[in-house]
Amino acid sequence: MSIGAQFAGLDMEKLIGGPLSAAANASINLAQSTADFINNVGFNPDKSARTMVFKYEKSDMDPLGNPIRNEMSLQVPLLAIVPIPNLQIDEVNILFDMEVKECEKSESALDAGGSFSASVGIGPFKVSISGSVSVHQSNTRSSDNSAKYHVDVRAANHGTPEGLARVLDILAAAAAPTLLASKMVDNNGKEADAATKDKRAKLQASYENQQRLGTACKAASEQYENAIKRLKDSSLSFLNAQKMEVQTKLNATADSDADRAKYMDVLQGLSNSWDRVIADSRMTVEAMYGKTETANMSSLFAMKKVDANASALVTVVEGDIPTIKTCFDDAVQDYKAFKEQEKLLAKERANYNALLMKH
Repeated sequence: MSIGAQFAGLDMEKLIGGPLSAAANASINLAQSTADFINNVGFNPDKSARTMVFKYEKSDMDPLGNPIRNEMSLQVPLLAIVPIPNLQIDEVNILFDMEVKECEKSESALDAGGSFSASVGIGPFKVSISGSVSVHQSNTRSSDNSAKYHVDVRAANHGTPEGLARVLDILAAAAAPTLLASKMVDNNGKEADAATKDKRAKLQASYENQQRLGTACKAASEQYENAIKRLKDSSLSFLNAQKMEVQTKLNATADSDADRAKYMDVLQGLSNSWDRVIADSRMTVEAMYGKTETANMSSLFAMKKVDANASALVTVVEGDIPTIKTCFDDAVQDYKAFKEQEKLLAKERANYNALLMKH
């Protein structure tokens, strides 16, 4: 048989395609097994995540620095603590080697023999010759065929799928220890007696009240600071409007140096008056604390404004500055509210210190 005929009967489609088709089916089965594991192990029949509950005790301190013992509970998704089988076929190698060896050798044997002898004389020399003859032929036929077929499949566990990993991250972020119970203990870890518990409970209540009052006091302080800022801003706005009026009159009517000097004196006096108002706003507002009478801002600050011709200064009538008056009254009320909150906070701090000293 010729060498080409040796390969004619091989079904290469099955030799190569068969293992590849089997690997594809195996990949489908592996993916299905991963999905079944996640569904059966990770989720309840109602599709809620199956969790493991861990309970433990934790030694801690209350806000006052006293030792307590808390009983904690933590729910963890089951899929986050068990390995997830995720085998995938990474590589398929198909090796097919076929070797054909063919060798022909013919050998025939014929044995025949004979001998001869002769002598030749040349001058003084004489040579004798003798020999024999034999014949051998052989014919041999041999052939050799060999083949190797090797399929190498490599699979590896690819860990948690990316989509599931993100879901588990969300579940893990939502999982937090839950306080089941808390009990007071002494420095030796034993449960505190009734008197100690009562004292700590009162201290805790006082501490929490201080936190609440401190927050309210801070808010009242910020509100008062904003009122002072509004008062100063409105005063500055009034000053700028008055200065603009004087400047316009100066540019329109001042023809001589004396007139210009007069208007410049008005501008300087106007600035001095309202600069004092702005600088003394806080001090004047706080001086009104505890007083019941209504404040007359014109007399308090000795405020000035320009006359109708913007050529002289006159005393401000309180009705001329309603916006500034409103800001002043608001600042007085906000300062009063701040001081009341401050008194309540100081009282609670004193109560807390008295409880600490109590045996």
